[in-house]
Order: sequence, then structure tokens, then C-alpha cells
Amino acid sequence: MPTQPRTASQMLARSRMSSQSAAWRGLTEAQRAAWNGFANSFTLVNSLGSTISLTGHQAYVKINSVNLANSDSVVTSPPALPSFGAVTATGITMTAGTQLFSINGTSPTGAVKHMIYASPQLSAGVSYNAQFRLVATVTTYAAGVYNLLSAYTAKFGALVATKKVFVKVVQSNAGFQDNGTVFTGVVGT
Repeated sequence: MPTQPRTASQMLARSRMSSQSAAWRGLTEAQRAAWNGFANSFTLVNSLGSTISLTGHQAYVKINSVNLANSDSVVTSPPALPSFGAVTATGITMTAGTQLFSINGTSPTGAVKHMIYASPQLSAGVSYNAQFRLVATVTTYAAGVYNLLSAYTAKFGALVATKKVFVKVVQSNAGFQDNGTVFTGVVGT
């Protein structure tokens, strides 16, 4: 049987989905019909690479769970489908001596936000990671840099030299997310 660690972030994600699932029942029949039609208008690619269609309920819960994670408002009507351009993040910089962890790039434009997911520190020889956790949501890069150090260390602890970290920058708009861009780096001394 799979383990259920019941971490604070896991419980928060479950709470978001549970509250949105309950809120679905409070929608009018016309609102639910609009979400069902909306869900039929697009497909998604799941983590296994298969194309899937969502139900109206699933689309409602998914979009509003992302909105809540970004501290945005819950929507009762389906949003317009956004289009995403190239991600504006360009790389990461990490050092352990003088603790530094930053994402380089330019601020996303319009209503787009960057949801920053990161891995715990891993062996430098690791070439694949599936342990991403949401660390921050970013709308502004100051002078081409977003300082991720305090958010990362609050979640995973201090940086350790020679450890590898994976960072996934996911563009988000109106509750939708793109597939993300992954950056990797080894923590310098």
C-alpha cells in the first residue's frame, strides 16, 4: 500500500481540491453546463504523455485549485483559454558558502505568473527528478533576478555544496499551466 505522509503541503493541496469539489455542488445548473462545454473544448497531456479530456467538474477543480495556489480568486465561470509564449526564465544560480539561490530571467508579461517548483537537494549524479514541490509564485524579477533562497530553504533547508537541484518554471494564467521548463544545477561552494 502507498504511504500517506500527510505533509502540510500535501494536506493543503487536498484541502484545495476538496473545497473546490464541494463548491462545484453549489454552482447552478447553467454554470455546470458551461464548465462541461468548456472541458469538451480542449485536451490535456497527462504525466504519462497520453492525451486526455477532463469533465466539467475536473476542469473546475483543476483551474480553481491552481488559482488558490497562486492566491488568485476562485472563478465560477470558465475562463478563456490562454496561450503561452516562451518562458522568460533563463537559468538558476546556487552557492552554499554565501547562501545564494536565484532564478535569472525577465518578468512574465500580462496576467502570466511563474509557479516555481523545486526538488530537494540530490546527488550530483542524478539525471532525472520527479520530486517537484511548489516553492513560490513569481510575477516580478528585479533587475533580471528572482531571489528564491528564503522560499527554498524554508521548504528544503540550507544549500549544500555539490548537491544537484532541479527547478521547474511553470507558466500560469487564468488557472491554466503550461508544461514547464526544467533547469538543473549543482550547488557551488
